[in-house]
Amino acid sequence: MAEIAKPSVQAFLVCDQVIEDSLTKKKTLVGIFTHLQAAAFPFQHQHMGLYFCLTDAEGTYHFDIDLVYLNSEQLVCRATLPNIVIADRLQISDFGINIPSLIFPAPGRYEFRLRMDSHLIAQKDFTVVQMQPPPKPPS
Repeated sequence: MAEIAKPSVQAFLVCDQVIEDSLTKKKTLVGIFTHLQAAAFPFQHQHMGLYFCLTDAEGTYHFDIDLVYLNSEQLVCRATLPNIVIADRLQISDFGINIPSLIFPAPGRYEFRLRMDSHLIAQKDFTVVQMQPPPKPPS
């Protein structure tokens, strides 16, 4: 069995939503972020999108995406994508995934990890912070 080519990851971004045009297949990333704010924990974030772009890939690939709470290395969730077939190493392939709801257990740093056949190929971290209540006006 021939060894499958390890793709080169050109981009791995976290946003609020990925929209794909049905005709052109172009992706629009809405609300790219590095920080989320939450009033209380556990915090449920209603919509989250992931975008990744690959090149130098050829064959059938199996991808998993893990969300890890870095403060404790706790696995928050894992998503398994349908197998992806890429026909040509010179092709640029991009993918957008929308996650309907995620629960963050506590403030701190989180990281999405993109794995191909169990090998880590990309990671993107972001911070979830506790919002401070507005200051009370002087009396």
